[in-house]
Amino acid sequence: MKDKTGPAHYRIANIEVSDRPHIGRWTAGFFCFTAIVLSAYQAWNTRYTMNADGVSYLDMGDAYLRGDWDMAINAYWSPFYSWLLGLSMLIFKPSAYWEYPLVHLVNFFIYLCTLACFHFFLMQWIRYYQGRPRNSSESGYAEYPEWVLIAFGYSLFIWSSLILITVSVATPDMCVAAFVFLASGILLRIRTGSINRFTFIMLGVVLGFSYLTKAIMFPLSFIFLFISFFLVGDFRKAAPRTLMALIAFLVIAAPFIAALSVSKGRLTYGDSGKLNYAWYVNSVTQWVHWQGEPHGSGFPEHPVRKIFSKPDTYEFGTPRGGTYPAWYDPSYWHEGIQVHFDLRKQLSVLNTHIKEYSDVLFKEQYVLLIGCLILYYMSGRKWLCIKDFAEQWLLYMPAFTLMAIYALVHVERRFLGAFNVLLWIGIFSGAKIPRSNISKSFSSYIVVFMAMAMMIGAVYSPLSGAYNLIKTNKIITPSSELLEVVNALDRMGVGRGDKIAVIGWTINIHWARLAGVQIVADIPLEEKNTFLDSDSSVKSQALAAFLKTGAKGIVIFQPSDDADLSEAWKRLGNTDFYIYKLIE
Repeated sequence: MKDKTGPAHYRIANIEVSDRPHIGRWTAGFFCFTAIVLSAYQAWNTRYTMNADGVSYLDMGDAYLRGDWDMAINAYWSPFYSWLLGLSMLIFKPSAYWEYPLVHLVNFFIYLCTLACFHFFLMQWIRYYQGRPRNSSESGYAEYPEWVLIAFGYSLFIWSSLILITVSVATPDMCVAAFVFLASGILLRIRTGSINRFTFIMLGVVLGFSYLTKAIMFPLSFIFLFISFFLVGDFRKAAPRTLMALIAFLVIAAPFIAALSVSKGRLTYGDSGKLNYAWYVNSVTQWVHWQGEPHGSGFPEHPVRKIFSKPDTYEFGTPRGGTYPAWYDPSYWHEGIQVHFDLRKQLSVLNTHIKEYSDVLFKEQYVLLIGCLILYYMSGRKWLCIKDFAEQWLLYMPAFTLMAIYALVHVERRFLGAFNVLLWIGIFSGAKIPRSNISKSFSSYIVVFMAMAMMIGAVYSPLSGAYNLIKTNKIITPSSELLEVVNALDRMGVGRGDKIAVIGWTINIHWARLAGVQIVADIPLEEKNTFLDSDSSVKSQALAAFLKTGAKGIVIFQPSDDADLSEAWKRLGNTDFYIYKLIE
């Protein structure tokens, strides 16, 4: 209802709520606080975990700090995230006990920056969204109060960032989200009339750093530039401003592209897309030890060296470095690989990824789908709803483009984070609700319900985990097995800088990073049982092949109840890791 003496009011559940700005500020504050608490819990709960990709980023950060440019320039892993990790290692110089918790602290810091970038985007979107009803052509449609839009936006962000991306895994995807929100917010500023040169230059700078964070952002940056050009509406103004954005983008991106191209001897902005296409579409051997199979996949220029057969044994200690050189720079070991189009396999991959998108968008976020459908129905615009949705192209076009690119190659949920937010906000923005107290109140009910459903999905897991910790009185400690392996290796004279071989690589290389050893040879997981089931003469030959690599010992993970190892294998503490000393 209207209050002639004050700002507009309306009722929800018989509670009068005001459009006053402080309501929006309190709502934003509540959701920011919730987002920080949930992300802090997630980072804390997983602070002693690490993934193989994270080890490679840590190794690359070390290479940049040493000034080892030949090793640092990597065509598979983008540099920006490794810079952040390397800088944190330089500042804090953590022990093995604290190294992985420090990585999660960096992830938490990145999340806070992403939260700030999202808030910038959200404020620009609210300004754009609330400005539409003031246009004469849309004056008959309702304007949501700011707090409702804030609740919807923040709940979507919290769900997408903590369920899809997470701060638990050491990857650059949260950094990508930050730059995507910044770039999208700048586009909305342009859409609402801010077309000064500085705005476009900042767009180019943000896109440049987004490319340094992940290679997929190189082609996607041109989509953002394309959108910015058409948002201006005047070709004579748009052309020079978009050109300035492009120049700013190239100033940031070109030095790394040049260094990468010189390193590879060919023009390239990154090989991650090419390798993933080969692995997931062309069925090339994943992810290490490619020897040119299958037929037609190319000829490896410098593959890992096969030093024994049955069980297949590989050596890769030089010329690349890192904790596990075979995974530190896959682009080096796969140089010479050729991708080709196979319609049958491409359709199969596409079908799998469409199902994955369907699960994320329609099964896990079905409340958003139902809510938006109701809002579109309430608009009463029938087929004009398609036009209303199409008008939000600046929001969902980057999301659709990214999803289309990934659908052709490989999809993981963490890739979708920020783009999931853009997509749903774009869909939501297209619903035009007629201006009336009833429709405005009912539609606000729906939006608040959508926000509540997303928040329930985001907080259920951490609340359940916290409850179990309190109930069991269990304190999260470093993996005793992990540190015990590191300490046991040290007691056996295997320390930093030593070379190690492994049997059964299962992307469990985080112990090697903390121990400071380098894995220079291995028998792959699929060949592990072949080794264990072989007779003593075959095992002796395999061990002799390992000895020639300069490895000081061989480490195997073998649960004690299944162990079939000779007495020469020494157990590392009370863990399920064993070592066979090659050099005393």
